[in-house]
Order: sequence, then structure tokens, then C-alpha cells
Amino acid sequence: MLSVKRVRIRIRMRTLEESSSQESSAHIVASNDDLLSELLLRLPIKSLLKFKSVSKHWLSLITDPHFSRRKNLKPNPVSALFSFVPLDPLQTSAPFTSLTFVDHPRGIEILQSCNGLFCCSSVDYNDSERKYYIYNPTTKQFTTLPPLCGRSVRRVLGVNLAFDPSKSHTYKVVCVQRCKSSYDHCQIQISSLETGPWRVSGVPFAAPISVDFPSGVYWNGAIHWISPREASLYFDLNEELVREMPMPPVPDDSNERGIRCFGESCGHLHLVEIYESSTTQFNVYEMERDHSGWFVKFRVDLNGVALAFPGIIEGYHEEYDYMYSFSVLCIVRREKEEDSFLALHIPGKVIGYNFSSKSYQTSDTDCPLAFGWSYAFQYIESLSLV
Repeated sequence: MLSVKRVRIRIRMRTLEESSSQESSAHIVASNDDLLSELLLRLPIKSLLKFKSVSKHWLSLITDPHFSRRKNLKPNPVSALFSFVPLDPLQTSAPFTSLTFVDHPRGIEILQSCNGLFCCSSVDYNDSERKYYIYNPTTKQFTTLPPLCGRSVRRVLGVNLAFDPSKSHTYKVVCVQRCKSSYDHCQIQISSLETGPWRVSGVPFAAPISVDFPSGVYWNGAIHWISPREASLYFDLNEELVREMPMPPVPDDSNERGIRCFGESCGHLHLVEIYESSTTQFNVYEMERDHSGWFVKFRVDLNGVALAFPGIIEGYHEEYDYMYSFSVLCIVRREKEEDSFLALHIPGKVIGYNFSSKSYQTSDTDCPLAFGWSYAFQYIESLSLV
């Protein structure tokens, strides 16, 4: 009996020692901000949002701009598109169903998404009455941009957001307006989180009427604007200069570009152009880092998709055979090249086409997405402050 009691006592003492050791380890972690931050950085953003309520200490660590910047050093993957289309199996529900962070009689619309932030505006027909906002759909925080200034400019052509959380915690907003003195000249104004009020950038510049300023894409330190018929442009934010963007040649029998997708993903700028409705084969272009030109990054063949989903066939023409109808939503790049895919929409479904394996996955959707060139706003989870 004595031996049994001694064994029990030893086991009990060992349990107390282990418990004491665990409490000591937890105390060390909790009292060491550097160690605690390293652990928190490895958690998903949804967990971090919940852990903000653990204590004032944890709230201070998670909301610190330095912590947010370190969390964003590696680009967060795109988890969904809006209208809400989940691209990540873990993203099963929409983070929001409508933009209600401010009460506006005509509502709020999304103008652009950029690395976790949305650039939004009130729905007003008069540019002078329209208000602009930067909104973080993950944290539900927003800021109202100051009113635009200047009497020498008129209609707003586009408001674009420039934000790279891996380089800076702050964002810039670029507004392009048509000059009153010359209809073919534009003026740029810039506002930022740090500077606040709008300021005029440079002198007016000539721009073709066909340039799509509302759909600007931020990539590699510049806002890029594409044109279906004339010169495409980009605005270098460091030098604050507008330059012409080289584009792939247009076929001789086409009057304008067959733009089906133009956007950025994980530090890459992509372009898809399709000139024949009778083809299921096309290229995905990527821009060189020095803006010197485009190269073919991926080759796509949707014949397998067309066979599996006859709804993609829009009609039949004696000369062109079958005509196909689908919308390229975006190119989604992943950390592993073989995981990158193309998201496209056909009636009732969103399809993810893997570039490497040529395989595809589907999800049902009732989103009223238009065929041709669709504007897909990427949703990326972010802790960035606005």
C-alpha cells in the first residue's frame, strides 16, 4: 500500500509541476509583446478580429499599425468577388450584403477594390454632391474623403485607390477630372490618409476620350487605365507623371480591343483579350515589371468546360460554327503557381479553371453578372486602418 501511495503522490506532484510549468509558459508569452505578436501574426484575420476583445492589451497589439503592416507583408489571398462569389472554400458567407456603413438616400456603390480596401461613393447624379469613402469590409471601419477642390475642372472621370500594405500603412486616392478649358485634357488630384485634403498633381495632360478612367487598376506603384480604341495610360505615383502603357497588337480586322479582363492579383497585372465569339482558346497576358510590354503567362482551353456545360453555347453560325458566351471575372494568382486559376461566369455557375492541370471546379450562383467584360471587385481580408 505504501508503494501505491508513493506512486500516487509522485503522479500528483508531477501533475502539479506540469500545470505550474504550463502556467509559467503562458505567463511568459502573455508578458512578452514580441513573442505574443509573433504568435498572433500566424493566426487568420477572422480569429484576430475576435481576439481583439480578449483584453485592452491584445486590442492595442492587434490594432497597432506596425502589426497590421507585418501581417500584410505577404499578400492575403482573394477569398471572394462581389457580387458575392466565394473563391475560398472557407469563405462560405458574404461579409456584408449591402453597404450600410453610412446612411445615404440613394445608397452607396463600390468603385474599386485594392488589397483589402474598397473605394466607394454615394449614388448621386451631380458630381459636386457626391461623397467618396474608403471602407475596410473586414473591420467595418471607414473614412470620408474631403470634398474635391478646383474651379478649372469639371466632370469627374474616375476615382481610383492606390494601396500596398506590404510597403506602407497609408493609401492614396487619385481623382481624374476633365478640364473646362480643353475637353481632351484632364487634371489629376490626389488625397491620402496622411495629407488629407485634395491637392492638384502636375499639369493637365491629353487623354483619349475612350480611356476607361473609372476602372483604374493599381499595380507596381501606378494606376493603370485601359482604352479599347486608343492609347492606354498609367500614372506613376512616385514621380506623379502620366505615361503611355504599351499594349498587345490589335488584329487587322478589329476596330477595337476585345478586352475581357484587366486586373491585378498578388503583385501581377493581367490582361485577357478575346476577338472571336467562336473560340474557347485564348491567352492570359502579364505585364513586365518595368512596363516594357506584355508576355503570355497562361494559355487557356475551355473546350472541356463547353462540353460539360452546354449552357455556355450562345448559338450556332454556319460560318463560325458554335458561338460561346462567358464572362472572365478575374485571374487569381496563388503562392504556388500550380494553384493559380481563372474565374469565369456562365449562366448559373462560376467556374474556377486551373491553368496547370486544366481541371475546373464549379459553384452555383444567381449573381446577375454580365457577359463580356465584367467588373469583379476582389474581397481580401485585411486589418489595415482607414
